[in-house]
Amino acid sequence: MKFLILLISLGSSLAWAQSPDLKLLDKIVAVVNNQVISLSEIQRINETLDARTEVSPILYHQKTYDQKKLIELIIRSFIVKEKLTALGYVINDDAVESRIKATEGRLGLGRADLLTFLKSKNITFEEYFEIIRQTMEYNIFASRIIAPLVSVTEQEIKNEFYKMNSSNNALSFKYHLVDFFIPEEKLINKDDQKFLSTLRDYQLTGKLPEEFRDLETSELDNLSEEGLSKELVKVLKETPEGSFSKPVLLAGHWHSFYVQKKDLVESLQYQKTKDHIQQDIFMTKGQAVTENWFEREYANYFIKYL
Repeated sequence: MKFLILLISLGSSLAWAQSPDLKLLDKIVAVVNNQVISLSEIQRINETLDARTEVSPILYHQKTYDQKKLIELIIRSFIVKEKLTALGYVINDDAVESRIKATEGRLGLGRADLLTFLKSKNITFEEYFEIIRQTMEYNIFASRIIAPLVSVTEQEIKNEFYKMNSSNNALSFKYHLVDFFIPEEKLINKDDQKFLSTLRDYQLTGKLPEEFRDLETSELDNLSEEGLSKELVKVLKETPEGSFSKPVLLAGHWHSFYVQKKDLVESLQYQKTKDHIQQDIFMTKGQAVTENWFEREYANYFIKYL
């Protein structure tokens, strides 16, 4: 039997590919602009996924990959390189070699040690070299293109911290509140959810239904939890900064507190975890921004799956 390497070009359907004397060894599975992606390339990446994940978890971060996801990895790498080149960032061979030597020095390894390691992982030095190049490119892409599109506010960090520690009774807060209250007897419909929705509408429009004409407000600054009822402490702890609290009935009046500011009395725990929380939020937002960025960018390239 004859063994020939047959490369099927775009859209072709060759009758001789079905000949019993010929064996199909490779084919094109996708194209991005002028770059052809072959089946053997995808198979090789799949065979060395464990090693690639160990070398560059930032590139190979998904738990599982099917053929389409592996193709998409190559397409995205191509787009990143094109975008960086347009911005004047080119990772040449010298830069990659310098990064590899720095890694060897940090780990106390020689080149022979690295080659032995790569051989044990069934990956060639040439493949390793290109993975390092792509990783360097992606790091620049993430810092120069994606990072400026992602913002994490202090309030988002606080809200996440409060959510994580909502059951921690040891946390104590000081508040700046605006108390919205009205006598219960003045309300025709004594539905706390209607009261809350009315306040939210009032915040946006400045208008109140006739039923709420007796609504009053009072500003409470630097209010500590000391002396407050357990019910009110619980309600305020559950309310994020910049939100209305759940309505509560106190001394014959319905109250809802708008939390303008919410600060920890003892902020040591918050300070310890703040950076970690910020990083987690940034990573989550960054992934969403990255996906949206690529979705928009695909329209600027010729991409075809075969």
